[in-house]
Amino acid sequence: MRRFYRNFHSQRLHAFTVRYKETDLWIGVDRYDPQMPEAVLGFVEDLYRQLLEVAKVWPEFFSSLEPVELSDGPKVAMKMVEAAKLAGVGPTAAVAGAFADEVGEFLLKNFDCEEVIVENGGDIFIKCSSDIVSAVYAGSSPLSGRVGLKIPEGSWGVCTSSGRFGHSLSFGNADAVTVISSSATIADAFATAYCNMVKKKEDVEDLLKCAINENVLGVLVIFEDKLGVKGQFEIVLLKGDANEAGR
Repeated sequence: MRRFYRNFHSQRLHAFTVRYKETDLWIGVDRYDPQMPEAVLGFVEDLYRQLLEVAKVWPEFFSSLEPVELSDGPKVAMKMVEAAKLAGVGPTAAVAGAFADEVGEFLLKNFDCEEVIVENGGDIFIKCSSDIVSAVYAGSSPLSGRVGLKIPEGSWGVCTSSGRFGHSLSFGNADAVTVISSSATIADAFATAYCNMVKKKEDVEDLLKCAINENVLGVLVIFEDKLGVKGQFEIVLLKGDANEAGR
């Protein structure tokens, strides 16, 4: 699938992509090193090996749609399990966000970057030193690429789930449910849970009433032509066509 929303990024970062099996990463860094793509690919391959080892011992880790108990395991698996418990979903609901987190932290640690963005299928790790606008892709909705969230300096997870496009399993019908948290792993789990709750337009207001908690700092919901926002982040109206959003 061509990821049109990758055209939304600004030009302030050096960008490259890394693909391995189901993982398709767009990565932006303020300090590019030619060794980065190969290093990230090797790191992602190792993450896959770790999760496959977990699946051999706890096969329900990949199949469950509800939280599971995992007594011990690699860091990426434990982060997924904990995020799933918080949101009330299965561990794989957080896998894309967890990979974004892990790769982002890997780049910060090993390549002396100050700003890193890792986008993995619409689930984003952000470490920025000044404000950045995260545009929201919402498929065929007339609001797609027209709105964004202003993300301040710091480390964040910005994850989007959709009931209408993409390959991830969803029981909802929203065009996009975007969640902002302190980590992409947690944001991914809650984005899945919240998207499952929105089956019709009237559900948007019901979700926003209960969406914010100690783990969820901001929520944006797009359902056809309806927009709902809650939390501490400023919404930004974007001008021009969708391919210019966020520039």
